[in-house]
Amino acid sequence: MFLKEYDVIVVGAGHAGCEGAAAAANLGAKTLLVTMNMDTIAQMSCNPAMGGVAKGQIIREIDALGGYSAIVTDETMIQFKMLNQSKGPAMWSPRAQSDRMLFQKMAKNLRGNQKTLIFGKKWLLV
Repeated sequence: MFLKEYDVIVVGAGHAGCEGAAAAANLGAKTLLVTMNMDTIAQMSCNPAMGGVAKGQIIREIDALGGYSAIVTDETMIQFKMLNQSKGPAMWSPRAQSDRMLFQKMAKNLRGNQKTLIFGKKWLLV
């Protein structure tokens, strides 16, 4: 698997790694996404929420650039709340909680449909 040539190699299949690999693949680059565990690709933390004042801004920027986090969140959302409504509208911030397992499954399937994105499992001993 690692003897082939790739345009982009992304190490780590957390949210940032998945978005980076997806962006490269969407641009047509032959992309390898390397992870130690194929079962933890795009795994959410124990608080499976996207949004809030800071993270919500990042999610909107990822969405504007063609990323998948917002799309997957919309499809797997189990609760939505507008935060900081007691403050002025400039501080309002959407937050969505997702089904952790469904989010991970859908995120992995979306990325698996990209023809130039290859998943790989590898342990690197340093």
